[in-house]
Amino acid sequence: MIEYSVLNYLSNIDNFNYRVDLIFLDPPYKERNIFELTKSIIKANILKKNGIVVIHRNKKSKDSYPSNFKILDIRKYGTSKIIYGILAF
Repeated sequence: MIEYSVLNYLSNIDNFNYRVDLIFLDPPYKERNIFELTKSIIKANILKKNGIVVIHRNKKSKDSYPSNFKILDIRKYGTSKIIYGILAF
C-alpha cells in the first residue's frame, strides 16, 4: 500500500517502478478537475490490467471522465458517492 498524494506520486513517477492493483482517490469535494486527474493516471500507466480505481466524491458532483475510464458501479452513502471504475485498454 502506498499512501501518497496522487499528484505528487505522478510527478515523481520515475521513482516508482511498479504498477498497482487498486487506486483510491479521495480528492477534496471542491476539486473540479477529476477528468485531468484520471487522465494523468491513465497516461502514467500505473494501474495493472484489471486494476480498479475507487473515487470518493460528493453525491451532487457532476464529473466527467476520459473515454477509456469505464464506470462499473456508483454507490451513494449520505452526502457521498463512491465510483468504481476500470481502465479499458
